[in-house]
Amino acid sequence: MDAIVERSQTAENERLVLEMVDKFLEAEVKPHVRALEHDDIYPSEIVEKMKGMGLFGCIIAPQYGGLGLSTSTYAKIIERMSAVWMSISGIVNSHLIMSMVVQRNGTEEQKASFLPRFATGELRGGVGLTEPDCGTDLQAIRTVAKRVGGEYVVNGRKTWITNSLYGNCLALLVKTDANAKPRHKGMSLLIAEKGPGFTVSRKLEKLGYKGIDTCELSFDDYKVPRRSIDRRR
Repeated sequence: MDAIVERSQTAENERLVLEMVDKFLEAEVKPHVRALEHDDIYPSEIVEKMKGMGLFGCIIAPQYGGLGLSTSTYAKIIERMSAVWMSISGIVNSHLIMSMVVQRNGTEEQKASFLPRFATGELRGGVGLTEPDCGTDLQAIRTVAKRVGGEYVVNGRKTWITNSLYGNCLALLVKTDANAKPRHKGMSLLIAEKGPGFTVSRKLEKLGYKGIDTCELSFDDYKVPRRSIDRRR
């Protein structure tokens, strides 16, 4: 009986969340899509409203300030967003990929430091993987991070990075051991907040999927504290 009651409550919670999302999309997004997409305008006001709804923390655990929604409910939210305007789904998705890297693999210190700020959208961003010289062959990346005292110093380039102009944080893929065999054993993810040496070189033009920011980045002696690195495999 308890299991039946729990399933019923879960179904009702999902219904309420999806109803809220549907109303938001109909009233706050749909009327503006044509103009924003045509002129490639970043939807700042829509993003702020999504923050207020908790959507940037929708699958982050409640103990870190997130909504703790199921993967199934999250998928339904993204399906609804994409049906109205795919660009806003990408703004949320890229951010939550970064968030889940920390929630699933981070240390307790990293979770306590980053997840509450990810959940509110105070820190918002995505994943910094692809590079100009290797595309999606991630083992061939050239961005390196060298340990200097209590920091890692990063040098390199990234391209086609979503949420990197208006966002302020990335899960940044780097080489910390260029001689490792196999190559992926020498790769690490840094939780990289914007700061000196982290430069958005240019915004990239796209044929579609507009409104969302996609950019080239450069890292020139950019410093990241050691606590911001996740090397779990």
